[in-house]
Amino acid sequence: MRAEAEPSEGACEKFITAVEVKHYAYCPRIVWFTHVLHLHEPVTEAMELGSEEHDESFITPLIRMVGAVRVLRNVELESERLRLRGKVDFVLITRFGEHVPVEVKWAEPARGGGPKRDHKLQLAAYALMLEELTGRPVKRAAIYYARVGKIVVFPLDEHEKREAKRIIRRVHEMVETGKEPAVRVPKSRCINCGFRRYCMP
Repeated sequence: MRAEAEPSEGACEKFITAVEVKHYAYCPRIVWFTHVLHLHEPVTEAMELGSEEHDESFITPLIRMVGAVRVLRNVELESERLRLRGKVDFVLITRFGEHVPVEVKWAEPARGGGPKRDHKLQLAAYALMLEELTGRPVKRAAIYYARVGKIVVFPLDEHEKREAKRIIRRVHEMVETGKEPAVRVPKSRCINCGFRRYCMP
């Protein structure tokens, strides 16, 4: 869904990705380590499982749930205005022209069964790019939590989109200034984080 010529290497540096929006929402220091210090997170078993080809059998009931008439896979999106790009797993298009972004996560949903906050904001970032591309509002999104086989369809309102825009601005500021974020996140998020050794002696 992108017609522009491939950007030059220098142009790539000014863009961030929807995945970095997710990482910032989880812990801003992850983006600082990867985008400013250029450190790489050790590959974990969960990351390897997440990178494998998805079982797409879940898409059939999801198509019925949202009333889709067309399915696009691995859709590359880009916004010059937001200096944002990303590749969403699926975009479902309904007969009314509604675009519903869908991600597959090798994870479990949040407590209570809804989407995790960082996952929701990643989808909000995709929604912003889809809205810019199509000129139509994106009102909902979906996540398939593959570890438990659960589909979560949820609304995307202006609150999530404003929060995604705020994070996009903050990530750009961090990358441009190189300033380390002064943040505190619950230590429970650090347990399985590959960057823990840099944060916690």
